[in-house]
Amino acid sequence: MAKIGYGRVSTRDQNPDSQRDALTEAGCDKIFIDKASGKLASRPELDKALDYARVGDTFVITRLARAARSLKHLIELAETLRERGIDLLVLKQGIDTSTPTGRLAFHMLGAIDEFQRELIVEGTHEGLASARARGRTGGRRPTLTATQVRMARQMYDSEEYTVQQIADTFHTSRATVYRALTDDGNFAYVVYRSGKTRTDADGRTYDETGQGDLSKEQLDADSKYWPLADHKRPHAKAMVYVVDGIVKRIRPIKNDLDAWKRHGNNWEIPVGAPILDPAEVAEQFPTLGLSVGDALPAQRGKLREHIAL
Repeated sequence: MAKIGYGRVSTRDQNPDSQRDALTEAGCDKIFIDKASGKLASRPELDKALDYARVGDTFVITRLARAARSLKHLIELAETLRERGIDLLVLKQGIDTSTPTGRLAFHMLGAIDEFQRELIVEGTHEGLASARARGRTGGRRPTLTATQVRMARQMYDSEEYTVQQIADTFHTSRATVYRALTDDGNFAYVVYRSGKTRTDADGRTYDETGQGDLSKEQLDADSKYWPLADHKRPHAKAMVYVVDGIVKRIRPIKNDLDAWKRHGNNWEIPVGAPILDPAEVAEQFPTLGLSVGDALPAQRGKLREHIAL
């Protein structure tokens, strides 16, 4: 049995030494540290820590907020550890899920943390709504307007202008023009599938595995064998799984191109293990306009589509 330590700091400027020292003092055999915002889905070191842990090990963190983005994520993490026979130890909050008292304290503190986060999100949304009502939408103004992008594409397609000439016309850089010509922007990859489990001759499971949304089998089936043009990979941000006409799961795609694996002409997309709840979807992908449980019937023959974000 081993103790696997995990820590997180929210920016690259913050120092993780205090967490590392606490985890070392607790007797951790292996320590993983992420440098990422608490609201981001991508936690590569957390994924490595969970992959490293084995039955009988103890997963050690200093505080609940170091490992979870939300109460739902916290409970999913604890359930995943429980199913794998791994205990959770939270040093600063005195939680040890190997005991009934520790499990109760874990759920109570998690609920309080989620309540505080919801208050912050609610205040932020009210402020944004107030700003929009006054005509202020926020965000960086795009370098090229939609009309200019169309004109740039027409100029390029005419084969009468170089990219540099197009850039000079709109007083911008060649890189901006290339993005306008080749990039359709960030998008969610929507896949339509049947609720029935299917297995091919190689033993690969398609669609729904029947093992539960949070199972490793379902995560594998959600990740593998998707066709996608190489230049679009940096702009794929979420996977939406529509099962029998209903949005079943929305998973984030990790922001790490090195984690993509090619299978012939298809990709294994590095989707995140956590399933986003409605608040997380609204926070991370406010223009998606979809949530778990929404009806989204597929047109006949449609298997996949992209929704711009």
